[in-house]
Amino acid sequence: ARWVRRPRTLPGLALVNLTRSPGRTVLGAGALAIGVAALTLVAATAYAFRGAIVGSLLGDTVSLSVRGADQLAAVATVLLGAAAVADVLYLDIRDRAAELATLRATGWTDAALGRLIGYQGLALGTLGAVGGAALGLGGAALLIGQVPAGLVTVAALVALAGVLVTCLAALVPAALLRRLPTARLLAEE
Repeated sequence: ARWVRRPRTLPGLALVNLTRSPGRTVLGAGALAIGVAALTLVAATAYAFRGAIVGSLLGDTVSLSVRGADQLAAVATVLLGAAAVADVLYLDIRDRAAELATLRATGWTDAALGRLIGYQGLALGTLGAVGGAALGLGGAALLIGQVPAGLVTVAALVALAGVLVTCLAALVPAALLRRLPTARLLAEE
């Protein structure tokens, strides 16, 4: 038998819950990462390059400009990534409904269970947003060959916005915890 470390805090339990279904965790974080990477590239182009990148590629002049539709599409992608994280959390609640009902029956409050889901959302959001910001920063560095301080600031702000949007999206599955029929779920177990 091997030694198993049991989590003693809510954030630790949230991380254990995320590792229970790694495919869902990667899917939710990946969806958010794609949106944050796109928004990082668009914001970096708009901020650091004043909306246009001009350079040469194999002797030909290449120009890239950011339009309002590009910004809107990047923001929509981040919102869809946050919705994917909320969906992952909702599916996790549905799969572990009996476990959550048992915790409620043993004295856990709705606030503690809500914080558990909130910590899971925060961890998923951080994983996706930091990964997406790093991808976007790497893509911008490939475009210009260096990483100016303004680009790092833009990437950090976009990552922070991604985490905040994800935490707001996690409130919906956390609110659904109150609707779990504790008695019926325990009777079925």
